[in-house]
Amino acid sequence: MILRFTFGVLLALLSEAGYAQRDTSFYRQIPVPAHLRPIERAIGSSALGSVYFYGEKKLNSPYSLEVPFFELNDPQVNQHFRNFRTWNTISRLTALVPLVYFFTRTRSVGFNSGEYWTVYGGSVALALGTVIVANTQVNKAVGRYNTMLRQVPTGIIRVGAVYTPTSLGTSVVGVGGALVIR
Repeated sequence: MILRFTFGVLLALLSEAGYAQRDTSFYRQIPVPAHLRPIERAIGSSALGSVYFYGEKKLNSPYSLEVPFFELNDPQVNQHFRNFRTWNTISRLTALVPLVYFFTRTRSVGFNSGEYWTVYGGSVALALGTVIVANTQVNKAVGRYNTMLRQVPTGIIRVGAVYTPTSLGTSVVGVGGALVIR
């Protein structure tokens, strides 16, 4: 009875500590490095694959995002990126399933075309599903990364203005400012 109670209290404390760590991770104790730039997702990107821009440069693959992610050193961003790598690896391994099936079945029992195409179709569906999950994870990492870059230190006054011509031949001027006090 005492062992169950101790285990229950320990479990409650551990779950509460995990929640507190996630809850306070939004507020950084150290400032964001100034050289980091926002990451933009290109128009036309899909769940099967995205094109990213870091600053003005087009990135060849989501793996190129690893450097700015780890320079930010945010636990949530790093976790999402690790999840992306794991799911992407699983997706690549599922592509080997039909090959393994082909070699094992032809040597032992004989090759059945219907079974092979079922295994092949299942492998393709599983690979597509895991790629979608992987890209969802990297998109979550990009969103969190950009959110962390937008955080403004307390006591900073920001003022901005924009001048934009419209298609009607007129112009629009916008002025704004912000004071962050926490």
